[in-house]
Amino acid sequence: MKFKQVFLNPFGEFSERKLLFVGILGFMLSSYLIYQSGEQFNGFMHFYKPSIAVTYWEVLNVHGYMVLAPLVLLYVLGIILNNKTRFIDVLNVILIMPFPLYLLLLLSRVLNQEKFSNQINEALKKGDHMLSSIDKSQMIIFSVFGIVALFLLFYQFYLLVKGMNVAVNNKKNWLSALFVALYFILDVCIQFNF
Repeated sequence: MKFKQVFLNPFGEFSERKLLFVGILGFMLSSYLIYQSGEQFNGFMHFYKPSIAVTYWEVLNVHGYMVLAPLVLLYVLGIILNNKTRFIDVLNVILIMPFPLYLLLLLSRVLNQEKFSNQINEALKKGDHMLSSIDKSQMIIFSVFGIVALFLLFYQFYLLVKGMNVAVNNKKNWLSALFVALYFILDVCIQFNF
């Protein structure tokens, strides 16, 4: 098994049991990371810092909704498209596809993105629109971080499409676009509830 194959299509390289195990482990660890950061989900791809501290169980509960909502939507769509669509395959897609987002969250904590964002806000409030008071090496690091973030976001949607294509045996581009569009629409709807 080559890294490139695993990177391009983990859903075709591993058994559903291994994917489920890794997905559940990732779900639990990422919930703990989000809890430790003091943040909470606000949609599938968004986090926010609530005004009051949240417990691990509250984070886990909301994270569960962030899995359950797209799972139901995409499984129903999968059954409509192919009545042989298996629940475990769609569940694995929903559990595995956010891994790039979890990596992004971890990187933002390691790089202390919040502190850097606060420095930029302070500079702008003081009228420093050229950001001359901000360390240039730090700006380069966060520029690279921004590029990596865009790549990871793209890769997350790539995993959604690859996984759903495997789950429903899809070979049509318009259906791949539909998976992404429905995921986005559901994400927007979820933001109004959390």
